[in-house]
Amino acid sequence: MEHKQAAKLIIENIQLLEQAKIILEGELSQTFFNTVDKLIEQSVESFDDEMIASCNFYEDSTWFLYTQWKQELFSFDDSKTWKNLYAFYELTHEGCNERSNDWWLTNFFPNDLDRVIFNFALWKNGFNKTLAKEWKVFAIQMNNDHPQIEELGFKFNPEGNWYLPIQSLDQKLVVENYENDTLEDALTPITDALDKLKQAHPYFDGIVKAAIEKFNCEDNAEGE
Repeated sequence: MEHKQAAKLIIENIQLLEQAKIILEGELSQTFFNTVDKLIEQSVESFDDEMIASCNFYEDSTWFLYTQWKQELFSFDDSKTWKNLYAFYELTHEGCNERSNDWWLTNFFPNDLDRVIFNFALWKNGFNKTLAKEWKVFAIQMNNDHPQIEELGFKFNPEGNWYLPIQSLDQKLVVENYENDTLEDALTPITDALDKLKQAHPYFDGIVKAAIEKFNCEDNAEGE
């Protein structure tokens, strides 16, 4: 019965849904994601360490890293140079379910399928002599050596990444601030997560340095 009622509402409002899709995938998402990118750029600029970032979540992706986590020949825009990375941060989604939301914007709000996260990833392709078993043992050891990371709210994945779930946004607050052109005021959970990431950054930097030493990347280190 519920499905029939839903079908009735969809049919009755089919033109409105078409118009909503255009706005959602266009102006609304672009404004929202550009505001999120601006907050991330401001946070990246406030790190004690020198950071670089590529923030274009609406059209592509948003990720950033400490300059010491790359070799000289690296460009965000050239995937062939990504092998010259040791690690990076990214804004992405948890993706724990078989199904995912049709719209990225949904992940920022309460829903049944997914949520947005800040992810720290050790980039395995940037290291030498990384057998799968040895890599996992190393990651687990690093997690054990740095309990402060999980104390800050990060979740650990033995594949070599730690991620911080971002609290769902308050829909009413977002609507109110969107209408008043003060959207950034409704994104406190994102700025709070960025603050926690900044606190965890020294621990992640220590993990990157340990990985370089562990996996004999002297040649790569010298090329920086």
